Amino acid sequence: MVGKAAIIDAAIALMKTKTPQELSVLEIATAAGVDPALIRYYFTNKQGLMRAAATHIMDQLQARSQVMLGRDAPLEERIRKRLVLLIEALKDNPRFLQLVLNEIYSHADTPERIDTLQGVAARGLALSEALLVPRDGDPDLEAIDPRFLHVAFLGLCTFFVDAQPMLRILFSDEQDDPDLTGRYLDFATRLIMHGIVK
Repeated sequence: MVGKAAIIDAAIALMKTKTPQELSVLEIATAAGVDPALIRYYFTNKQGLMRAAATHIMDQLQARSQVMLGRDAPLEERIRKRLVLLIEALKDNPRFLQLVLNEIYSHADTPERIDTLQGVAARGLALSEALLVPRDGDPDLEAIDPRFLHVAFLGLCTFFVDAQPMLRILFSDEQDDPDLTGRYLDFATRLIMHGIVK
């Protein structure tokens, strides 16, 4: 019997090309090679599966981020790595933010959905808060509301990934430059550093 993980993986793979709203339980079941009843058995409905997919993606991102935050590195390097991990996660899962906003936040009307919503928000916030915990050698930081820092990280990364058509126009003479993302990461890192360092 195919387990829950295989069904979640199939849903995440399908969301690389389709929005969560475009997907059906039948389509996900077909991709996973299971009867649609198995999705209902494990997840109750499509929204339950979408919550599980969002949690799975967040678990992967958090695991990679925890490794990064555990390393002894200068603040600027930790900020840049957080940006890199977010951009990589969004490129790997281009519908992640839409999944969280549309399938979880907009349906926060049951205890399960509220728990998932709070979990996703709390985990992301914890990663941003960790950057504000001073380490030896770090510069003095402003008294920053970590929620604003978290929103700034998400905005800087999400727009860069989602706005590729606009970037192709803005950087038409450089669209084949493989270092465009690197240059953007340098810029965004400096922007955040200037915003949080005294």
